[in-house]
Amino acid sequence: MVNAAELARNPELARSSVVVVAQPGFKPGQNSGFFWAENHADISPGFRRAGFNVQSLLDQAISGALMSKHYAFKAAQGELRVRYHLSLHTEMDDTALAMQYGLAPGLRANSELAKKFQRGTLVVDFIQPSSQGVVWRGAISVFIGLEDTDTGREKRVAAVVNELFSSIPEIKSAAHGQAH
Repeated sequence: MVNAAELARNPELARSSVVVVAQPGFKPGQNSGFFWAENHADISPGFRRAGFNVQSLLDQAISGALMSKHYAFKAAQGELRVRYHLSLHTEMDDTALAMQYGLAPGLRANSELAKKFQRGTLVVDFIQPSSQGVVWRGAISVFIGLEDTDTGREKRVAAVVNELFSSIPEIKSAAHGQAH
């Protein structure tokens, strides 16, 4: 594991690479709600062998990131369905990601230290139920295994998902929109 001092000396390990594609004019509506697609989590075997619940960690980070932008996350029905794919670079490299999803973030390991760490990629889709079409897709690649505590993992995953969703506009709540 890398400690905070090592990470400060090697900021390359904290880097990420993000790619987002969306339908022209994609902008979730004021009353948009999100909900999980059936079988929404496609997690590669390398991550499933982890000593913690990867799906729960990602589900919490994704729903939390959307709710922090004031979107509703519903159990049953909403305007957009959410599904995601998570894999290690050794299981699905950039070429395979591009063939499967039409994009690849392309995070590079430039230092000898970075080459010692595995890279992971998260691909998230927003699907319009009426057309079954993907209206927004984002992918982010990061170096994994930098955190050695549950709290560290939760914070890092939340930060990664927030970075991935940074292009999605925040809904101004009624309380924020009123003049004082």
